[in-house]
Amino acid sequence: MPASLKARMSVVVFLLVLGAVALLALATLALAERDMRAVTGQQQFVSLASAAVFIDEELAAKRNVLRVLADSIAALDIDDQPGLQRFLNAQTILSKEFFTAGLVGLDGTLLASLAPARLRAGSVKLNLRGRAYFDQTLAQKRSIISEPLQGSVSGMPVVVVTQPVFDARGQIRYVLAASVNLRQPDFLGRLSSLRPGVGGHLYIMTADGIVVEHPDKSLIMQHIAALCPPSIPTSNAIKGFEGWMTGKTSKGEDALFAYRRIASTNWILASVYPTSAAFAPLHAIRSKVLVAALCMAAVAGLLGWRVVLRLLHPLERLRRQVHGIRRDRVGIEVLQIGRRDEIGDLSRDFYSLVAERESAQAQTRASERRLKLLTDHVPVVIVYIDREHRYQFMNATFEKWFGVSIAEGMMNSIRDVLGEAAYAMREQHLRRAFAGEEVEYEFTTDAADGCRSFQTNYIPDVAEDGQVAGVYGLIHEITKVKAVHSALQFAAATDVLTGIANRRRFDEQLALSMQRARETGEPMALAYLDIDRFKGINDSLGHAAGDEVLKEFAARLVRKVRASDLPARLAGDEFVIIFDAVTSAAEVQQIGRKIIEAIRVPFRLSQGELLVTTSIGIALFRHGELVPEQLLAVADQALYQAKDQGRDTVALIEADATAGRTA
Repeated sequence: MPASLKARMSVVVFLLVLGAVALLALATLALAERDMRAVTGQQQFVSLASAAVFIDEELAAKRNVLRVLADSIAALDIDDQPGLQRFLNAQTILSKEFFTAGLVGLDGTLLASLAPARLRAGSVKLNLRGRAYFDQTLAQKRSIISEPLQGSVSGMPVVVVTQPVFDARGQIRYVLAASVNLRQPDFLGRLSSLRPGVGGHLYIMTADGIVVEHPDKSLIMQHIAALCPPSIPTSNAIKGFEGWMTGKTSKGEDALFAYRRIASTNWILASVYPTSAAFAPLHAIRSKVLVAALCMAAVAGLLGWRVVLRLLHPLERLRRQVHGIRRDRVGIEVLQIGRRDEIGDLSRDFYSLVAERESAQAQTRASERRLKLLTDHVPVVIVYIDREHRYQFMNATFEKWFGVSIAEGMMNSIRDVLGEAAYAMREQHLRRAFAGEEVEYEFTTDAADGCRSFQTNYIPDVAEDGQVAGVYGLIHEITKVKAVHSALQFAAATDVLTGIANRRRFDEQLALSMQRARETGEPMALAYLDIDRFKGINDSLGHAAGDEVLKEFAARLVRKVRASDLPARLAGDEFVIIFDAVTSAAEVQQIGRKIIEAIRVPFRLSQGELLVTTSIGIALFRHGELVPEQLLAVADQALYQAKDQGRDTVALIEADATAGRTA
């Protein structure tokens, strides 16, 4: 520090102004960054939920392409290799949707194939017997999506999608298999548009950590730990974690991570967003604030220097006089002064000191006004609660959201301000906070514009002696976030075309209904329906008319079943109905006959009236160890019986009686 008192005072002014402005600005930005981190992380997870639905739809679309082609092969009854090859050659959609495609016999022999020209140059003999996806297709009689694997012919990393081709008796005749090149730019290409922001990226890996899709195509088919140990969030995701968290990337960079499982494949959809990019605007503001604080402190230091010189001038003159007396240069009479001499100057100096104190207080009040202006305009309720559960501080947002003025709320207890019910809900959380625990909980309130949801965080104010002096409360409104979450959940369980439950919702409800039947002893039933000769409707009237039929068909199902029943669309014209708590087989058959009668009423389409019928197969389940897939197979068997009886009728099978055959 300088030896001069004037210089030391100027330096102190400079440092105080610099510290006060910088600390206030940085503390405010730190709070904003913390809140922004939580909002950004939640937005990443919500975005991943949308992306997961999109990927499921993409994979379902590829499966639908193969299913339609498999139905065409079955309908054309092609049984020779040249005919199969000609059929594949005519399907231009295969080359658009897949890398390679082929028809495989039950012994695993490749009967016909489509592949890029560079792969057709040599004659390659393939046999898929023993490959997991092929054997699973034969065993489960359904479409399978394989794990990522290295193509034996192309050498490319691929995912194989299979679809069994059934004969008229419902037995597998061929297997239609097609591969997707994971290194093709258009494989799930639109995924890049969902990345979290500049510098962020999305990628997909299997549950075992094998990369399926990544902006860096060289990483595809490699384990996520191939180049370096995976980050802690990625390791948690492989173990089953879903959600968002902060952490460091494998390169040591701070980032926001989010993970979501893809329902149809159990793959992991991951999002990585570096915090340096996510919070770049805040970091830029921080630098500007520090520069502004430094400039303000420098100006204050210079002004302080000038003010100090002026204010201490009388004291400096007195010092010279005292120094002169000490050296006998002047006499002591110089100290004999009247009221308007040095004593008056000293009085005025005291006045100046008081004026400076008032100026400092004015600056403090201005700082407090700025802080209050900031807290009153952030979209967050900020309160401080003492040990008697009284409000010691509340911002203007509290009055705006809860209709209680600051004058009414300050220094009053929560019970008096918000009422007994609201206090009872908060009391248990406050006790935990005053015990030193950070608490987070949600609550809802009724407002004129509907129900509103809030999230509250209690942060203990721990004194130097370790006691909790009070609790800071931060209340965020999360109504829109919860609405988006609910909408995503509804969309994920609803069929887009018909508006009834989709396959995912059906699978969840069927398992619950079977378990409930075992526990209560009340039977349940599963009906399997399709539209008779629906392919002919599509071929003759077009797919638009087919869609009209599907929507009207679903609407009539909803009107004819009980409120406790669940109608759902599996795919194409295949529908199912879960009947909970039925009394007998006769009751279910009666409901089935009512549905058939309702469907017989002509459909009013945009092209005119159309007669439509349906066949229904019902599986009745009372107890036993059947799994949902087996019960669905029994219902499918009953549907084939209804078809064999001439369509437009109902067939019922006791599922428990066929347990041995379906196991």
